[in-house]
Amino acid sequence: MSGTMTAIEATEFSQRACPSCAASSFGNAAISSPRRAEVMRLEELRPYWSGFYKEKVFFSYRRCKECGLLFAPVFFDEAQLGGLYRSMDANMALVPKEQLRRTQQGYFNILKSTSELENGYMEIGPDVGLFAENCVRQERFAKYWLFEPNRCVLPELQATMGSQDFTVIHDMFDFSAVPDHSVGAAVMIHVLDHLLNPLTTLKEIRKKLVPDGKLLIVTHNEASFLRYIAAGRWPPFCLQHPQLYSPNSVRALLRIAGYKIVDIERTKNYFPIQFLLLQSLWALGFKPKSAPTFWNKSIGLKVGNIATVASAY
Repeated sequence: MSGTMTAIEATEFSQRACPSCAASSFGNAAISSPRRAEVMRLEELRPYWSGFYKEKVFFSYRRCKECGLLFAPVFFDEAQLGGLYRSMDANMALVPKEQLRRTQQGYFNILKSTSELENGYMEIGPDVGLFAENCVRQERFAKYWLFEPNRCVLPELQATMGSQDFTVIHDMFDFSAVPDHSVGAAVMIHVLDHLLNPLTTLKEIRKKLVPDGKLLIVTHNEASFLRYIAAGRWPPFCLQHPQLYSPNSVRALLRIAGYKIVDIERTKNYFPIQFLLLQSLWALGFKPKSAPTFWNKSIGLKVGNIATVASAY
């Protein structure tokens, strides 16, 4: 039957309304794993927190009846997430940095086509700065604010920024150091999918943008063809994602947060063929630890991500 906040079984995890529009009415479970995370204990879930080649376990996703967002009405709370992220493996470890750079260059080209690349710059979750290094080469931003909680990447991030005027802040959500109406471009690459309160974050970022400043967001696309082909084995269905977006639902979220859409594009990602082979086998239910290495090449594919550019009203 369709769900409401009071209709979910008791659990040690948090119950929440739609994180986009705050509606508390949603449809039947759109996708669930064979073992549903919401009926398991936190300690039982720890082994499933990271790693591609394990049994699929995630919180059931339902679709909001008001805005269409696909989200998990039962999910970890902030404290539980903090403990889990501290033990998380490196992301995309099988993808060489050069392929990651090519992917980030594509994202940057989308921003460059819509933004003057002037005034200040802020990025939430820059990691080692693979996107930001494209901005540095332009030498047009006056100041960089980089919100990166992982202190281990700090030396490499600092090297990327070089002589630019930049500040690294290790709190992901305290934007008080950034003056209001000072940012020409704000960037969030595969961050929005992870936020428990995306609406609050987007509203805070909007305060920092100059008139006609741009926000670039990259997310997974739960309306992509690949998502339907892979069904419940689609990699973004995992314990790290409290919600997943489509062009329609990200458009609705940004409208509620006070933005207007400038552009939404499917993005091309570059991967080693070995990595794609492993992912394909995993999606089919096989769980190899490695793939043949005789293909030492990479390929660019539009595999299910979208880039959205928006500006404040």
